[in-house]
Amino acid sequence: MIFRKRRTPDPEAEASPVPLPPPEVLEVLDRLEKGGGQLTVRTRDGQSYTSAVVGLGRDAFYIDTLSPPDGDERVRPGATLAIETLFQGISYGLQTTVAGKVRFVDELPAFKLHYPERIDAQRRRKTPRVETRGDASLSFLKPFACDAPVVNVSEGGFAFEHGAELGRLRRGTVLREILLELGGHPVISIQGRVVGQLVRELGGIGLPSRYRVSVAFDGLRPEDRKVVQAYLAELRGQAEFRA
Repeated sequence: MIFRKRRTPDPEAEASPVPLPPPEVLEVLDRLEKGGGQLTVRTRDGQSYTSAVVGLGRDAFYIDTLSPPDGDERVRPGATLAIETLFQGISYGLQTTVAGKVRFVDELPAFKLHYPERIDAQRRRKTPRVETRGDASLSFLKPFACDAPVVNVSEGGFAFEHGAELGRLRRGTVLREILLELGGHPVISIQGRVVGQLVRELGGIGLPSRYRVSVAFDGLRPEDRKVVQAYLAELRGQAEFRA
């Protein structure tokens, strides 16, 4: 039997480490950080702001400063925040408290938040989205004039991207008289409801330069659904051919 020399205990080294959050919490926050998922941050007084996960630490995670910026003055250490997001067809929600405001990467400010004990998740998308092949687009006039590429489609809705200079579409916004063009099929006029939005690209000083918006079809007519189904069949056939 080999006996090892007992070392003198180091109080700091022997102290119990900071407990890690549940693995499923870390997994979700890691996906949101890497995917650029946009967060809706609500304060106790009912105000809503947008942000994004910018980093994960051992004892806390970090989000970007809030937009509109007046929210930064409302968020003090110890404040309770409700955070939700729709990312890749799943709605996530959590509650946390603010540990403080810190200087993060490149000395940019960020909020340090305590890890939640759990993150509630609910799948919102019943049909899978299929990436388009660069031949799908849309246009509408309200709440702002937009002509943009459609990046994925399903029988339940689609996603498109637009420049942030046009404005921001809040969840629940109804888009009427959307002209949707899917490949060589006839252009269809539809109505949709915004179910999610995330920052696709950042511009100067960390401000959004491009958004990706998820839209659910609202009352799709049978003849228009046939156009969507025909286009999806083409996309899936092309994907199977490539595989």
